[in-house]
Amino acid sequence: MTRIQRAKVAWLCVRLQLAYIEITRGLVDGDLVCSLLLPAILDANVGHLDADPDISRRHQALDAAYPDELRRPANALSIAQFLEIPRETARAKLAGMVANGVLHRSPAGYILPASTLISDRFLPSIPRYLDALDDFIGGLGLIRAFGLGSGSRLAHPVWPVAWAAMRLSTAHALRETAYTRELTAGMNLTACHILLTVCHYVSGQLRLPAQMPARGGELSVLEPTFAPVRGSAVAARLNLPEETVRRHLTQLVAAGYLCRGPQGYDVVHDADTLPIWRMFQKRAQANARQLIWRLTTTGVVPSAE
Repeated sequence: MTRIQRAKVAWLCVRLQLAYIEITRGLVDGDLVCSLLLPAILDANVGHLDADPDISRRHQALDAAYPDELRRPANALSIAQFLEIPRETARAKLAGMVANGVLHRSPAGYILPASTLISDRFLPSIPRYLDALDDFIGGLGLIRAFGLGSGSRLAHPVWPVAWAAMRLSTAHALRETAYTRELTAGMNLTACHILLTVCHYVSGQLRLPAQMPARGGELSVLEPTFAPVRGSAVAARLNLPEETVRRHLTQLVAAGYLCRGPQGYDVVHDADTLPIWRMFQKRAQANARQLIWRLTTTGVVPSAE
């Protein structure tokens, strides 16, 4: 895969990741930490089961979700270390979700039960997740990545495979979060999320290769933007106080990830950051390739053959 193709895949991955975080935040009263704890808990509970395509295929539909007794309880310390958040912060957020009935806690750890996923609180959000995933598949089809073509989409009707689609794509987005956390070592989760948002706003991934076609080539139909972004726009997108966003933006500028000009904030691509962003793209490409393989082997995305 060329650098141009890799950059396009990374842009689509970031787009999906931000969409999933936004949807999940809406389910947990806008809390960014909780929006990442939930997929981490889910993946810890059922990731070992989805490692086997045959088992995953048998539990594709929402009404055929993995029984709670098959789920491995998630350890709070392991989850905190994975997301690079303070252990006490993770414990407090998890305790709040237990109190609200979102999670169950046992002596062995935390479980996101099937009853939560099909509850009145969560079930209406599933079409939004599936639409975001469908857009991601369609975008990869536009650039003909991983054997997909211009007509590639989720299976139709999607509901018979919706549960598998949700599990597998959530694990993908969670790995993308881990890659992003490595970009901002020593910074908190909010700064990490702000960097990712700015990068997507200004199409930093698409601008990384100098030979990228104007407006992203085939991806121009998705209308990526290529101009700096103002802090107020980032705050509005993330539904965070402007003061909070500007404080983190200043930190990201000082760390060399962003620069600030008359038109707003932009991503820095220099000798120091270029290798970091290229490594991010390589990992995003590998992660996306794995997701597409898993989606096709379980029938969530029909095979092109």
